Amino acid sequence: MSRVRLKYTREEPVKYISHLDLLRTFNRAIKRAGIPIVYSQGFNPHPIISFGLPLPVGVTSESEYMDIELEADMDPQNIIEQLNKALPGGIRITKAVQLGDRADKIASVIALADYRVMVDLKKRMNVSFSEQINKLLESDEILIEKQGKKDVKLVNIRKDIHHLRVEQENGDHIVLGMRLSAGSSSNLKPELVVQALEKYIPDFEVDFVKIHRMRLLLENGLEI
Repeated sequence: MSRVRLKYTREEPVKYISHLDLLRTFNRAIKRAGIPIVYSQGFNPHPIISFGLPLPVGVTSESEYMDIELEADMDPQNIIEQLNKALPGGIRITKAVQLGDRADKIASVIALADYRVMVDLKKRMNVSFSEQINKLLESDEILIEKQGKKDVKLVNIRKDIHHLRVEQENGDHIVLGMRLSAGSSSNLKPELVVQALEKYIPDFEVDFVKIHRMRLLLENGLEI
């Protein structure tokens, strides 16, 4: 058996499908492509696939990951070509890497995520947005309300914001770059950062938000 790590995109045409539908899509594509994947044992065998950090519905990405187990070695380039012929538009395999026997599962190595967040404001701001962000990041405490399993809690998200900068500011349209904690130990969604900006920065009233995940990263900041 061998293990292969796949990097793939999730683009506009498929940004509203659920994680379960994404799994079904890959199951069908792997079968159509003739990829010799390993199946689990039992009454309901299923392909052995491990996904990285699930992408929220409505968010696009150029950096998603999954690990698959194969019955035999297969040229990574052939996996890319065969799967891309079987996948629907909007999902595209961009990289395949053979993993060593001791390689950790993809979900356990993800620690950071880079996002580009495009915001349309209800009205043009009368203050320098970059200055307001820098002032906000000087604080040790950025509190937002977060829905838990049972109730809404007030949480401090400051430690999970590693970078936050204005990439483009044009009237009532702003593009933000964010590097946030991601993964199983600590995970901050970019929409919660936008929520914090609405709370703390005067005149930052959001009309529309579009989020794109650029990269998933290791703890040391290197790309997976």
